[in-house]
Amino acid sequence: MMFNCRIVVVAIIAIALSALTACDRTAERPQAQVFPTDAAMPAPPPVRTEALRQAQGLEHGRKAAGFRLVPLNGIEARIEPATFSDGKPVAKVTFAKKGEERRLLALEARPEGDPAAAKALEVRYRVTLAKGEAPRLALTIFEKGGMAWYRVGGEPLVVGEFVEGRMPLGTLRQAEFSKPASVEPVKPGAPEPTVAWGDVEKTWIGIVIDSPAEGTFEIGQARYTSEPYKPTKPLRVTGVGPGVWNASTDKAVKATLTTPNEGPDGEPCMKFEFRFPGQRHMYAIPSTPVLGGELEGYKSLRFTYKATLPPGIKGLLVTVGEHGGAQYYADPAPPPSAEWTTITMPFDKLKLALWTKDTNDKLDVDSIDRVMIGAHGQASGEGGPGVIYATDIELAP
Repeated sequence: MMFNCRIVVVAIIAIALSALTACDRTAERPQAQVFPTDAAMPAPPPVRTEALRQAQGLEHGRKAAGFRLVPLNGIEARIEPATFSDGKPVAKVTFAKKGEERRLLALEARPEGDPAAAKALEVRYRVTLAKGEAPRLALTIFEKGGMAWYRVGGEPLVVGEFVEGRMPLGTLRQAEFSKPASVEPVKPGAPEPTVAWGDVEKTWIGIVIDSPAEGTFEIGQARYTSEPYKPTKPLRVTGVGPGVWNASTDKAVKATLTTPNEGPDGEPCMKFEFRFPGQRHMYAIPSTPVLGGELEGYKSLRFTYKATLPPGIKGLLVTVGEHGGAQYYADPAPPPSAEWTTITMPFDKLKLALWTKDTNDKLDVDSIDRVMIGAHGQASGEGGPGVIYATDIELAP
């Protein structure tokens, strides 16, 4: 019975984590239930004696170099000990995933260092692929009382070489399945709940994989670091292509949102066509999510746009939003432009929007989770149409 109960608990966690990581996707993918089962795992390598088993750090083919392979269904995987080029031990996981749905490959570990004083988790890894797209780093923290926290990296991992990867700790999100039903939602502007590091029971470090893939994931030392992140290149918010956009408008606004190949040199872009009625305050705001990554070291928002606006509307409404609901906007507003224009907006020049609240009245760059480029105000006369094009949305160092 005890074994069956543990299987059920892990199954519930696996289902919930698949649903949570799905919110970070850039495209819809079919869903599937996730149930852990030994049948999904290949047989462990032959071990002649118990002493040899212990020397290799193997437990039924599930443990190596201080990492334990978590038995989650949907990915065939086996773990074995290996070494980096400098001779240091690593855990090497060979995996194969056949389905289109997102899956989590997780390794339970005990990272070195003090997480309460750290800015990020740092790991040394290598990913190789026989087929499929590069995965993204994932971190899940479990507290003793059942609370769980997670984060999925914003950019695909480097493939083919040993590199250092970082996962910021300041923006871990509370897993929906672990929230007590009696707790009221956090009010806009109120402090977000945080990890109780003294109560952490276990840590999963791994990768999320979309679409069919085969390859290896090797991971060595995992440690908490207090060193600040120093980006050396811009972070493209929209990823590859135009990005994923949604629009929020007043019910009196007629609008169409598309992503055609009408950007500079025919590249894809966001195109937002809308019409304001006259003599009434209106809003029409397309937004795109900031999918993740370590943001603290970035200093400004940069993007390329062109726009025509309804009569009486003098400029664009450009804002960045924090995870807790606060918004910060550019003042003065970027003016309309008939030609493609690239603009850079320093974060320390943005102002807190009066229609939102923030407990510390300052933009926490590491909490930015969306960028909004639209328009608001009262159009003159009978109103009129507008169109906004935007592309190459980036966070710049």
